[in-house]
Amino acid sequence: MNKKYAENILDKIVLIGIALTVILLLFTPLGITAIFKSSFGIVGSKMPINISIGIYICAIPYLIALVYLKKLCSLIAKKDPFSASIPVYLKRISICAFSEVLIFNIVQFGLYYLFDMYFYALTIAPSVIISFVALAIGFLSIVLSKLFEMAIEIKDENDKTI
Repeated sequence: MNKKYAENILDKIVLIGIALTVILLLFTPLGITAIFKSSFGIVGSKMPINISIGIYICAIPYLIALVYLKKLCSLIAKKDPFSASIPVYLKRISICAFSEVLIFNIVQFGLYYLFDMYFYALTIAPSVIISFVALAIGFLSIVLSKLFEMAIEIKDENDKTI
């Protein structure tokens, strides 16, 4: 009973994470505009809109990966740990993570050069951190997908011998 409760909680936490991400993305332009007006005194600029568009572009693979994570949690809640779709979902999460590195850095450079938004330390540190975290998640997902493929093969072999 306790395990079932924990598995459902995991599924609900991911669902709450998806909902919070969507809500925060909806209020991103308003928040960025308020920050630029209050902190920097920038009024009437297209800079907040450009940054918001960049954030939306970067959020696409992140949201896709969250949906696949939700599907993985659903499989765990259904007690189907050897499903053939688990390695597929993990590979797709790794693709999302690797594409996030590429998309995030392209958006960063686009904001730097196309819109002259040089914030130096405010932009360099996050791009290094986000790139390393996304790369680590991508490699972890690939390794886990291979591990699950091997576990499924071993389970199938054992089921055939019984």
